[in-house]
Amino acid sequence: MYFIKQAIEEIIIPYDGTVPLTHFLKQYFKAHPKLGSRDRRAISDAVYTYYRVARFYPAAQYTLWDIIQHGLSSGKLQNPFLEKALAASATQTIAQVSEKPFEALAFSEGMDAAVWHASIATQPLLFIRMRKHIPGIIQRLQEQAIVFQQLGNQALSITNGAQIDKILKPSDYVVQDWSSQRSLDLFLQTAVPDKQKELRVWDTCSGAGGKILLLKDLLPEAAILSTDIRESILHNLKERARLYGHKKIATKIVDSSSALEVSQMMDTDFDLVLCDVPCSGSGTWARTPEQFHFFDPKRLADFAALQFSIADNACTKVKPGGYFLYITCSVFAAENEAVVTKLLAHHPELSLIQSQLRNGIEDRADSMFVALFRKAS
Repeated sequence: MYFIKQAIEEIIIPYDGTVPLTHFLKQYFKAHPKLGSRDRRAISDAVYTYYRVARFYPAAQYTLWDIIQHGLSSGKLQNPFLEKALAASATQTIAQVSEKPFEALAFSEGMDAAVWHASIATQPLLFIRMRKHIPGIIQRLQEQAIVFQQLGNQALSITNGAQIDKILKPSDYVVQDWSSQRSLDLFLQTAVPDKQKELRVWDTCSGAGGKILLLKDLLPEAAILSTDIRESILHNLKERARLYGHKKIATKIVDSSSALEVSQMMDTDFDLVLCDVPCSGSGTWARTPEQFHFFDPKRLADFAALQFSIADNACTKVKPGGYFLYITCSVFAAENEAVVTKLLAHHPELSLIQSQLRNGIEDRADSMFVALFRKAS
């Protein structure tokens, strides 16, 4: 099975992390149509395994095959076809971790560095949020023998690779990580907003829009303004909102890191400003291990500066008595508690109600930091 090893090398050697690994793999497989589904699965498993563990071991000491074999033996992944293809490829057995990436960085309260490092080796589960027809969704999954676990009233964790898009109606569910599904809990439990009243919300950094779609499902009368610097992102949000039947979601291109743009283009105050800022993504790196592999710790200061500039501008648009919700998917204190501390120092009108790291490792989910503030009346 030399062709499997050849494909693995042809992917790993040139790949530099500038595009998501999933996109890079799709491009490679498109250019090599003779690879069957079993081949593609084996190659993908090997490549992802490499990026989960390679940063722990110096490349000068171990071969690519040493690292992949070690990753396969230490993780929960099982692929007999891949194991057969790589049989006898390793030149030596790796006994223990040689490197400790990001050892010098402070982690947020509630996250143990060693536990986080170990979690990178295991792929998180797929999570969905059931919007409606919940009994029907569960029945269809059971009929197709898809293994799942119910979390709360509306969430399911599902084994990766399950083709739920071919089983479930698109408008009935949302693919959304378990920690993300709980990201609004602090606000909802504190403010207890009236579902029948209009809540004015500014979503400062739209992204994929998962949290706003969650908010609209919970508070259908909320009037949302979602902004981003990318028109394509806002277009995708509008398409998703249309799929789920949501109204009262307006979009606008705004650079929330620019104080001038915010002051000129945002001419009203809001009951809630949702600030889900760009970040290192370290709480999601088990899902995207190539980011763990290629991330330069020096970039953390740039992320923290960007996060503060966005939060610093956005919180000025909270109306008196309103709420400001700061969110990252990072486990590093520089992007979390440090930004909160700096924000409180610059804005005495804000009071911190609570901050917490939602540690998703035990549930094989992402980890996410949430801080809820209230502006003085």
